[in-house]
Amino acid sequence: MDISSLLGPDSGDVFTVRTNMVSTLTGSATMNHVSEDMGNDTDGQLFAALRNWADVVLVGAQTVRAEDYSGVQPNGDGSRPAPIAVPSRSLDFDITADFFTDFTTPPIILIPHSSRDNQELIKRIATIESTGAEVCDAGEGTVQDYISVLKDRGFKRVLCEGGPGMIGQLVDIDAIDQMYLTLDPHLSTGVETPMATFKGEHSHRRMQLENVADDKDGTVFLRYSRAR
Repeated sequence: MDISSLLGPDSGDVFTVRTNMVSTLTGSATMNHVSEDMGNDTDGQLFAALRNWADVVLVGAQTVRAEDYSGVQPNGDGSRPAPIAVPSRSLDFDITADFFTDFTTPPIILIPHSSRDNQELIKRIATIESTGAEVCDAGEGTVQDYISVLKDRGFKRVLCEGGPGMIGQLVDIDAIDQMYLTLDPHLSTGVETPMATFKGEHSHRRMQLENVADDKDGTVFLRYSRAR
């Protein structure tokens, strides 16, 4: 399958937020509580292509922990990969994990400015910074603050890989320009993990279908963009 057709047109110099998600046919974003066994080889190639497109990858802290994220490694062409930016209030990370010990580009940990007033969090900040990771103040610690900080730092291509809380917050502030959704051809008895969650009054955003493609094994690839 032509990965470039799944990826679609380049966004150029316009600030763009893309999300990349996978779901079973019955709406679960995980099977056996992780997403790594979902999708297929084409999905893996699309994942890599989106990573190559991005100049920063935004991932929720719980997803980094649950999916045992690895540190970013060199791209196939040897170029420096995009950093992973992780918002966190608790800074509850295992700094012996590969995410903090084996990376080419240091991760960026986004924190509310108030975290620097908490003595316990100050210690955690120092521990995280000792790994080579960067800890960056992000105002009040809202998703709008995270996006603004990334934009102010010169990033123009933001790829969000989840988790559901992060996706829900991005939907709430209408920040998603494009969504890549892979439908894995499995039925699940229930929704282990929804694709989006939100603590507050729910809102909805209309998207328009840009592309649909199906693979030989029944995996379907959808690309949506913000409805104009």
